[in-house]
Amino acid sequence: MARGIQSIVLGFRLLQVIAEAGVPLSLKAIAALSGMSPSKARMYLISHIETGMVAQSAESALYSLGPYALRLGTRALQRIRPVTVATEAMNALQQDTRALVVLGAWNDQCLTIVSRSEGSLPQPLQFHVGDSASLASSAAGHIFLAFGPREQIWPRLRAELDALGLTKTEQKKRLQSLEKLAVKVRERRIAETDPISYGAGVTVSGYASIAAPVFDGAQHLRYAMTLIFPTTPGTRRRSELGRLTLEAADRISHFAGADVHASTG
Repeated sequence: MARGIQSIVLGFRLLQVIAEAGVPLSLKAIAALSGMSPSKARMYLISHIETGMVAQSAESALYSLGPYALRLGTRALQRIRPVTVATEAMNALQQDTRALVVLGAWNDQCLTIVSRSEGSLPQPLQFHVGDSASLASSAAGHIFLAFGPREQIWPRLRAELDALGLTKTEQKKRLQSLEKLAVKVRERRIAETDPISYGAGVTVSGYASIAAPVFDGAQHLRYAMTLIFPTTPGTRRRSELGRLTLEAADRISHFAGADVHASTG
């Protein structure tokens, strides 16, 4: 591997410290967090200020990201095509697991499949782009219940339960159960269903699904990535499949500018 310019790497470390702090920092704090002496850190900061990557407050003398850093970030986000990044991650996950991978998004009225990566393992049903998914019964639906905009998602969930013909008492119990489930999904950052659900009230035994959230740069839920696989003997351990699915979703979130750890709260 070719060697780079070490001073650029060191200078970038200061930018990382300032960016990840989320608040203006003093010279002493930046030096400590970057592992440099204050005098050395100050030399880099002076150069960063000249390029516009760092700004220093005239009143507090604290350092924060500068105007060009913000412009650079905006330009990068403008050039990112989330679906393209998602497709690459989906294909890699499919090749690793041989299972079907689908991507779901909210379209104002329902949860819809917007992309898929065909697996080589047998599938009991075809999940087509444009098909809708159940909020109450699918792993992707549980991701949106946990992380999606509540004012949009939960009224639609109530309409879905009403369409199933459930009584008010049954709906209330189901809503309470899904509230508890949403809390667990937010903690784990994955949702699982076994057996899988195809539409509202239709399940297929022998298959399970694992879904993970994909966030955008504004920390909003953008997609739910779902892995659908058979539960027959010889299938890889579910914990490993969950880890792989979450890693793939996190990779998309990262390229979309999201702070994955901030989205878990």
